[in-house]
Amino acid sequence: MLVKAQKESDSVFLDSASQEMDRYWIEIYDGNTRKTIFQSNLAKSVKLPLVNPGSRAIARPLVSEAEIKSAQSRNKNSPFRVRTLSIELDGRSFIVQIARPMEKLNEEIWELVLGILAGLVFSSLALIVISHVMAGKILRPIGEMKNLAQDISENNLEQRILHGKERDEFSELARTINQMLDRLQYSFARQRNFLFDTSHELKTPLTTIRLAVDEIASRDDGNLPPLIRSNLFRLKNQVLRMERLVKDLLNLSSLETLSSIDPKPVQISELLSSLVGEYKFLADSRNIKIDSRLPKGLVIQGDEQKLHRALSNILDNAVKYNVDGGQIALRGDLSAAGLTVTVANTGPGVAEADIPRVFDQFYRVEKSRSIEHGGSGLGLSIVKRIVELHGGDVTFESEQGGWTQVTVSLPRYREKILA
Repeated sequence: MLVKAQKESDSVFLDSASQEMDRYWIEIYDGNTRKTIFQSNLAKSVKLPLVNPGSRAIARPLVSEAEIKSAQSRNKNSPFRVRTLSIELDGRSFIVQIARPMEKLNEEIWELVLGILAGLVFSSLALIVISHVMAGKILRPIGEMKNLAQDISENNLEQRILHGKERDEFSELARTINQMLDRLQYSFARQRNFLFDTSHELKTPLTTIRLAVDEIASRDDGNLPPLIRSNLFRLKNQVLRMERLVKDLLNLSSLETLSSIDPKPVQISELLSSLVGEYKFLADSRNIKIDSRLPKGLVIQGDEQKLHRALSNILDNAVKYNVDGGQIALRGDLSAAGLTVTVANTGPGVAEADIPRVFDQFYRVEKSRSIEHGGSGLGLSIVKRIVELHGGDVTFESEQGGWTQVTVSLPRYREKILA
């Protein structure tokens, strides 16, 4: 029984060792007799000296003429790296000597280095991808706040940037921006109210002054000196100009306070034809030809009174800032996208540097000519605001000494319009 048990234990140990015999030089000795118990295929063809147990060494084959199989190097005299172990198993002592050709170890080292490098590259790429995903997730609230902030303008300062209830840095940033918007909205509201209140307060005294000047001028029976008479007429013109300015300020202030309009069907063809008839007398006095080509059925939804004011301002400028014997071209077109109205006129034109500012309040390209025609610099500002209330767009093009063109684009609406 004892012999049989020993054979079985030897068989188990040898089976586990045989799995590596094709890769390594392996030889197992009896610890007492130093008799060989097991040899790998490489150990059968290459003889190596027995190294003291527990040590490591470099050894060369004892039989240099032996054929080394596929697992060893091409050089038959290639040295081996040897390690010897002493093992106790089931009460028996064994000496296990394991060796590996040095050149094969070098190949494995290179494979290991290449594997490490490939692992580093893969890990770096994975880290970059993970970092990109995590950074996108972390910075997503900032992107959302940026998009919301871009949509906020002076016309919709009541909008706020949404933030959660968490007390993190993003929420604090959103609260800070909202507080800034609160201050801006308050400042804009105060400015608009001040402009409206000031214009309203100026309206009554200016009317009183104009009536007084008219009464003095009407009672003039020729006894007033010429200097006083000319000053009266000059004062009357200035008062009229101030009244027009105050009226424009009141209109602009009322438009600025609006955030929406209640759209209704507007016959643009009839509206423009009526305006052409109104300005034809002024144009004929300066021999200005108005070429109007308006197809029938130009109907959109909007505020007729405000559209009348906007288009009237554009035609008024086309006549005032024209040359004697000049031309005005009026075109209208209605498509699925909406209405397009184009008013072009000859005249001195506007310099390219001044074009971006023509819609600014109180901006006048030629101040002397604007004052001469009674301009206040608010006409195109009013036009722009009315068009914005309708959800449209207005553009200005000009060439000095050539044509000046204003294009109004208005979409079709079927519901309440929000500015």
